[in-house]
Amino acid sequence: MADQREYDALVLSYSHLKNLPRQDEALHTLKKVASLVKPIMRARGWKVSELAEFYPDQQNLLGLNVNKGQKILLRLRCPGDRTQFLPVEQVTDTMLHELCHIVHGPHDAKFHALWDQLRDEHEGLIMKGYTGEGFLSKGHKLGGSDRVPMREARRLARAAAEQRAQQSARERGSGQRLGGAPIQRGQDIRKVITDAVERRNRTNRGCGSTNFTEKEIQTISETATKNGFRTKAEEDAANEAAIAQALWELVQEDEKKKHGEDYVAKLEYAAASAGMVAAW
Repeated sequence: MADQREYDALVLSYSHLKNLPRQDEALHTLKKVASLVKPIMRARGWKVSELAEFYPDQQNLLGLNVNKGQKILLRLRCPGDRTQFLPVEQVTDTMLHELCHIVHGPHDAKFHALWDQLRDEHEGLIMKGYTGEGFLSKGHKLGGSDRVPMREARRLARAAAEQRAQQSARERGSGQRLGGAPIQRGQDIRKVITDAVERRNRTNRGCGSTNFTEKEIQTISETATKNGFRTKAEEDAANEAAIAQALWELVQEDEKKKHGEDYVAKLEYAAASAGMVAAW
């Protein structure tokens, strides 16, 4: 069908470790994480040549970005127990972090501003019902082989967002959102804030770029994926990509309302020279 293969893949290939258990789940997790961030990548013109699983000896190392998107490596499994997987939400946040290294190398104010922006956009997409590829319910599946017009994509996106908002209103208890999760009755707001700050500090303390030289990081990358099984990515389904992009536009509308009319979405592109390696 024409509408299923019109968009180029933003992640060109996947590589999971073939010598570890639950290989199918590892590959599925890589694809799931990629699908969750694709609207953000597409809006900025970002592509990743290879998204790979790694299980480094350095237990605090969660991700690597080699040559500004030539390869991104993600830890999928818990340190000390390779049979257990980290939460998808944590791996996705690592992915957002590594995508920031396409634009910025050091963890300076610009880097953290972009990371926060990507987090806001990701949370906005989730709040509007986006769950990655295949997020359309059966009732919204599109028949035929024609690509859906952008106007129709926006209509479907708004319908999905409204449905998600109604569902969230029914499920949500009292309190406001903080860091992507509702605060439930009885929760200590100070503890919620402290935990959120500690998560950010923990990831920053585990940044490989402050602990390893570029040569050492290259060695980690090559060693970590030498037992990888590579899978070529399929092209993205154009209709779902269009609707996902329409959802992203709705998120941008919300950001403008939140920050005022002066808000301008910062679409930053990778333009740095090859050979740089970033890690955390």
